Amino acid sequence: MIKTCLKRFGLWPVVAAVTLISVLASLLISALVHYFVLGIAMPPAAWALTIGCPLLLAPTMSVGTFRLLLKLDHAHEQLRVISDTDYLTGAYNRRYFMERLHDEVERCARHGLPFSLALIDIDDFKAVNDGHGHSAGDEVLRQLALTCMSEARSIDTFARFGGEEFAMLLPQTGLSEALRWLDRLRDRVAQLRVELPDASLGVTVSIGVASPAQLLRPPAAEINAVLRIADEALYRAKREGKNRVATPLETVD
Repeated sequence: MIKTCLKRFGLWPVVAAVTLISVLASLLISALVHYFVLGIAMPPAAWALTIGCPLLLAPTMSVGTFRLLLKLDHAHEQLRVISDTDYLTGAYNRRYFMERLHDEVERCARHGLPFSLALIDIDDFKAVNDGHGHSAGDEVLRQLALTCMSEARSIDTFARFGGEEFAMLLPQTGLSEALRWLDRLRDRVAQLRVELPDASLGVTVSIGVASPAQLLRPPAAEINAVLRIADEALYRAKREGKNRVATPLETVD
């Protein structure tokens, strides 16, 4: 509760509120003791101590405590981001993507909401590494990731799946809509130029997409099926000439 209030209102409003609550609580306890235990009215000295002590102690103690709490929360958030992110490209990593895919499969099974999964592979990436070095390959990966992340919607999840392969999860998106969106993304990538010290490289990608219409099996089985079919679609895009979006020849049932 305190952490939520700190995030919403800031440090000093929360400190002021805690101080006020401390003063009121101190007054209430002191009054109860004097009137019902001692049977006397509160003398001026008691009033001064009852109000003065919380006014002095509460801000001093709470400021340090709340600042430490904010620092710890910020550090925890940074660690969470690091653990979910691919260090080279800034995209999500495979572990985080699989968690989101699992959530989406369960949502689809419960509510019947469509989703699409796309696997994205850089065409002829080995030639980049062989011809220009691995630093050039890293720059291509970074620029591609930045392009895809800039095009992704807020509800989408874009991740580096491994090597030069990326994945995009498109919630609430059927196959026809996914194909249109992914073809625009493919075209946007094809316009990309990666500037290197010794060359200016063009980039193209092949994309395989799967979009299950109905989910009947346990989540783990569905995840494996969707990934397998998206992977088959990706290889189909490669076989048919690269720089294209391909659908599977079969559907997930």
